[in-house]
Amino acid sequence: MRIALVGNQNSGKTTLFNLLTGSNQKIGNWPGVTLDRKSGIIKGTDHELIDLPGIYSLSPYTLEEEVSRKFILEEKPDLIINIIDSTSIERSLYLTTQLLELDTKLLLVLNMTDILEKKGIEIDVNKLKEELQIDIIQISALKGAGIDELLAYLQENKFKESPNVSIYPEEIENAISGIKKSIKLPHPHFIAVKLLERDRLFKDLMSAEINAKIEALEKMFDTDLEEAIANLRYVWIENVIRKTTVLREKLDKWTDKLDKIFLNKYLGIPIFIVIMFLVYFLSVGVVGGTTVELIEGAFEKLQEIIAGGLESLGASEWSISLVNDGVITGVGAVLNFVPQLIILFLCISILETTGYMSRISFLLDKLLR
Repeated sequence: MRIALVGNQNSGKTTLFNLLTGSNQKIGNWPGVTLDRKSGIIKGTDHELIDLPGIYSLSPYTLEEEVSRKFILEEKPDLIINIIDSTSIERSLYLTTQLLELDTKLLLVLNMTDILEKKGIEIDVNKLKEELQIDIIQISALKGAGIDELLAYLQENKFKESPNVSIYPEEIENAISGIKKSIKLPHPHFIAVKLLERDRLFKDLMSAEINAKIEALEKMFDTDLEEAIANLRYVWIENVIRKTTVLREKLDKWTDKLDKIFLNKYLGIPIFIVIMFLVYFLSVGVVGGTTVELIEGAFEKLQEIIAGGLESLGASEWSISLVNDGVITGVGAVLNFVPQLIILFLCISILETTGYMSRISFLLDKLLR
């Protein structure tokens, strides 16, 4: 049996893969790309587990999404384990809604459940099972909690069939049902949705009838149908979360207080501009001005030494000029920028590590749409 492990980046997917397979791993490359392909045998079974690249959807916007979708559609795994960050369930369930449209059996694994209590979040797992109509197991990959239950579930081989949950308004569901009848390929429900989204990888299946349905729906929703479907997914997800999740009142942590400042609707962008100016000033101004003078001084002394040495050896003027004005000056000019780049990348790494870059990208997304 082949099992695909699917999830967002930073959802704990690699940690879970290591826990389930131990040392029984093989690392290679996906055909035609440089992405690592990790696979292994799940402990206590003969099931092969394939760790797919971290993705946020099954739309072919990135190389990782293309690779993952191609594997799921063409290599037909027997089961998909969808691991999600249960502390960011709204964002994580977007991919789940697409996986529910496949005919492949699906298991949802809620990771990081140990952090839920700290964040004041309660998830009614039984109610969530009813809404999604699939099996759900809670784990903490970091602490190893719930792994025995997951292994026992995989050893039983009693997986639920895909429910193809209806998540759209009646008009879109009717269009999906009509398109499905003409599709003679696996995963007709998924393909029907992708045709409505005008997915470029299924353009060969497009017909005048399907195009007419898309245009009618776009007129009804007054927007591009791909955008409408994405919005409707989130509407459905919000409804599911409202029924299954309770957020208890808790005292704000210092990080929450900082978020309110850095992501403020009015102050967020000015603060971002100030921070970027400080990064530039630190790397190019403070460090750059100091290091440029030091490096230039060092290379001037080196040129004097090299010139004196070559003259004592009887070298011609043009050869001395070639070495000094060409090689040494050229290398010095390049090395002038190295300290600046080191400080620049160090500052950006600090911003990424603290989570500021991901937060500001969310804020800028609205501005740049």
